[in-house]
Amino acid sequence: MANQMLSTLNQMMEEGLRKGIVHHFTEDETFTGRTVTLDGQELINFGSCSYLALENHPNLVEGVVEAAQQFGTQFSSSRTYISHLLYKELEDLLGQMYGQPAIATASTTLGHLATIPVVVDSDDAVILDMQVHSSVQMATQLLKANGTTIQIIRHNDMETLEKKIQQLRAKHNKVWYFADGVYSMYGDYAPLPALENLLNKYECFHLYIDDAHGIGWAGEHGVGYVRSQMEHHPKMVLTASLNKSFAAAGGAVIFPNQEMAQRVRNCGGTLIFSGPIQPPMLGAACASAKLHLSEEFADLQADLAAKVQHMNDKLEEFGLPQYEKTDSPLFFVPAGTLKTISSIIRKMLDAGFYVNSASFPATTAKRGGIRFMVNGHITLQDINNLVATLAQCYQEVLEEQNSSTERIAKVFRIPVFELKTNKATIASKKVHDLIICHQESIDQIAAKEWDSLMANRGNFTHASLKMLEGVFSQNSNKANNWKFHYFKVQDQQGNTVLNTFFTSAIVKDDMLAPAAVSRQIEAVRQSDPDYLTSKSVMLGAPITKGEHLLIDRAHPQWKAALELLLKKMHQVVEEEGATQLMLRDFRKGADAELQQFFMENGLIEVELLNECLVSDLSWDTREEYLMSLKGKYRYNVRKEILPFEEQFDLSFEKPQTLEEVKDCYNLYHQVFDRAFEMNVHQLPFDFFEQVCAHEDYDIIRLYLKEERDNPDRKPIAVMFSYKFETDYNALIIGLNYEYVRSHNTYKQMLYQTVLRAKAIGCEQVDLAYTAELEKKKVGARPYQVCAFVQSMDHFNQVVISSFAKQAAAA
Repeated sequence: MANQMLSTLNQMMEEGLRKGIVHHFTEDETFTGRTVTLDGQELINFGSCSYLALENHPNLVEGVVEAAQQFGTQFSSSRTYISHLLYKELEDLLGQMYGQPAIATASTTLGHLATIPVVVDSDDAVILDMQVHSSVQMATQLLKANGTTIQIIRHNDMETLEKKIQQLRAKHNKVWYFADGVYSMYGDYAPLPALENLLNKYECFHLYIDDAHGIGWAGEHGVGYVRSQMEHHPKMVLTASLNKSFAAAGGAVIFPNQEMAQRVRNCGGTLIFSGPIQPPMLGAACASAKLHLSEEFADLQADLAAKVQHMNDKLEEFGLPQYEKTDSPLFFVPAGTLKTISSIIRKMLDAGFYVNSASFPATTAKRGGIRFMVNGHITLQDINNLVATLAQCYQEVLEEQNSSTERIAKVFRIPVFELKTNKATIASKKVHDLIICHQESIDQIAAKEWDSLMANRGNFTHASLKMLEGVFSQNSNKANNWKFHYFKVQDQQGNTVLNTFFTSAIVKDDMLAPAAVSRQIEAVRQSDPDYLTSKSVMLGAPITKGEHLLIDRAHPQWKAALELLLKKMHQVVEEEGATQLMLRDFRKGADAELQQFFMENGLIEVELLNECLVSDLSWDTREEYLMSLKGKYRYNVRKEILPFEEQFDLSFEKPQTLEEVKDCYNLYHQVFDRAFEMNVHQLPFDFFEQVCAHEDYDIIRLYLKEERDNPDRKPIAVMFSYKFETDYNALIIGLNYEYVRSHNTYKQMLYQTVLRAKAIGCEQVDLAYTAELEKKKVGARPYQVCAFVQSMDHFNQVVISSFAKQAAAA
């Protein structure tokens, strides 16, 4: 999962690099703070978190110069042994500001790593806000290694937080909540009055809060947003950044008492083993702290507050939305997908304004936006110009992409907004002239028409889909009720540009999680069957496999057709209350242009399990087949499979009676109970009844020869496969686990499946997913497969990720 995240992030960063919106280097010979030069162009800099613009303040500059002249560029010693005298001065000054013990750290992140493992005991519990800063989440991994209970709640969900406190307090000494004071992406606040109430209500409850973006511009002496709203609670640990408003370097941890501070000073790992803040920046930090304590500091705060208010007023005047309007200098304007965000930012850069993107993984892929900051260098006229330009660029991009403010508002669940610009709107792109056909039952489509397009692409002929529609409807188990949608796009000449089908169904959110993670989650599902399950809208159906998306890539309007499909699927997502949209199954790395299209439209590439294909069935005899295998695999077949072959009777007749179907179903059930590599819902018995009677499916059963005379003989293995023309697709296996090791029945069934496909004239065998090594032994080659996924709500995935980290720690 971690590798998948890195791969996705790398793809998105490469796309941003290609569009010229990330990884810049400044070209300024001097720096004023108001502007920055990139690629030869001077830009008004709305990307700085130096909110109070102190980096050029003469006091701080003098502090750096004096410290460097007096003490040189570095003081290289572990703080366990010796700290520079400027450290003591800085911590004393911070103590004056906050009225509490303070420890300065080399960075805020290193402060978390020093503090959290020391103040949180193994018998405590920790609750994370899902949007708490990644540096805090990183530090909690050290707790998991010690067995500390870690849970996650939705952002600012105080009702759930209180329930968690009530649940956890019986078994844990302390219950900690980790949060941010000001959240770095959306710029919204922690609900501090509610948190203070919980601190007072529950003796076990403690708060660890990172106010990195709140320091300086808020509170008396710049103690930050958190302390501007509440006193330092005796059960609160507060962290601060000295890199943003403070305009120096490092971080600080503010403690409720001296005993806790000393314990962290004695035992904090990064205080012992990491380097210190160096003298020049200690000089800057001391000068900044003195400035914070001075009489002139309130004027600096007031000047920034006026500019922040002006920005809020202007955004409202021009109709630009905000995710949450606050008085912080950090702003987020909702925009949507990477394609929309990057297009707006590119236009803003060309117009002379530097702003940031806020997108995946900091936000969900569809709920990104334009992120910018107001700082003391910025003028009121700069704000006027930025907002007017942003409104115009925003409008242009929506029109160019045939999107709308209504669509953005719906995605973010914010009020509908209307952009107001000083220029006439540009002409929209020509509206497509494609013809859409959407049906909700295969009965509405002629069998010949459907099969001519789709029959050879997977296990979804017209007849097979008719069977699936009947099975997966009107069931008491809601997970076995799927809604089918058939979607076709043609041009004016009647040529098919796109054809596919998709379903909405309840899936397990850990479907593709590591088996160890799914085992943990299934333990929870024993008492809560719906735990970490949600509705997904996906190409195909949960039981289908193949090339679900037929698209004419040579057609000039193929992208428009694909946009229409996404629009329809999004509509179904909204109607069904789904939390995920998925397009599957694609050969990984085979189509860079399609991958880029999906990424720009907010769909993230996710690796699926590899498919295992036996593509060479050109042999005529079993010996020729064995010779077609690699030497080591040929040896494996001769040692692990062939010696057992004579112990079995094979049946290729489909089960005829209800009892025979039940026997096969029981074998499937044994595999299902053990299969966590792809964690899916159990298929209903009715499905197997229908498959056993369906012409598109082939069934192999293995019986023990030694039980031939037993009238109650039952199969010990079964394989359900789908066959169309020369393709043979193994879909579902059932095994009696009493014989799996003693008789190698799983390997035997794979071998017999290949032989069966050859015997009935097939040219390729798809052995599906998992157990790659065993499938390679019988001639399969694994191919990487991926899906493109868009999460509307990634809370469940965050929870699953926490399970994965716990499993790794264990």
